[in-house]
Amino acid sequence: MAQKVIPEVDKEWSKISFKWRRLLPIKKDRPPSPIKFEADEEVLNELLDRSNKIIDELIKKSKIDASGHAKLITTDKIVIDPRVRWKCQIPICFGFGTSINCPPHSPTTDQMREIISCYKHAILVSFYPPKKNHVFPSILLGVQGDVNLLNQMVGMIEGEATYLGYYLAMGFKGGPCVGCGFFSPEYFKDLMQQKKIPTCPTLNGEMCRQYLRARPALEACGVDSFATAVKCGEKAPYVINPEHPDESIPFVVWHGIVFVV
Repeated sequence: MAQKVIPEVDKEWSKISFKWRRLLPIKKDRPPSPIKFEADEEVLNELLDRSNKIIDELIKKSKIDASGHAKLITTDKIVIDPRVRWKCQIPICFGFGTSINCPPHSPTTDQMREIISCYKHAILVSFYPPKKNHVFPSILLGVQGDVNLLNQMVGMIEGEATYLGYYLAMGFKGGPCVGCGFFSPEYFKDLMQQKKIPTCPTLNGEMCRQYLRARPALEACGVDSFATAVKCGEKAPYVINPEHPDESIPFVVWHGIVFVV
């Protein structure tokens, strides 16, 4: 049987909720902000308010049974553990080596420590998607949309931080990069059957097709997002195994972090 190749038109844009939506005031209607080199409590609180609005409006527009919120944290609460990155490889994750945002190409644990050391304040995103998308067998086809939605939240919050003057704001999210549809339901079966699918353009020396949208995975960089969230006062998540029906699971949570200043 001939191997399936994804048409170019489908490589350009993920079919799973990865389109920007106009939220909050239109940027051209707001005056430019001066660059800020230090934390400003009033501005950080404004960013937190905008972050929560972004999360609420994205969930509302997506019409899914989900919830989420943002929290202002200090970076000394972020937990770095090299075992997290190694879990991308032992046992090997299906996302390993598939994009610039996953190991071995993503920032290493040591590089992430260096990045975090440059910041004191960050926005922690907690996103509670529908449970049914995260149990077997639905997780094979349903989780991609939730990862993309989390990616949108992180990207837009980073954009708001930049607009407010924090020009070095930098966002990371949980889960592999799904921006070009490599792990969308249309092609995930092909991936599992080892059929030919396109590789991340950046691995071939090309420009990322989602260059303003794609974000590295937190776990790929050695960040224990669950331990970090608990340390910041969030609820401890649950380990979900294939035999667990969704009605037995209290909740599912994904996290993102936007380093601000």
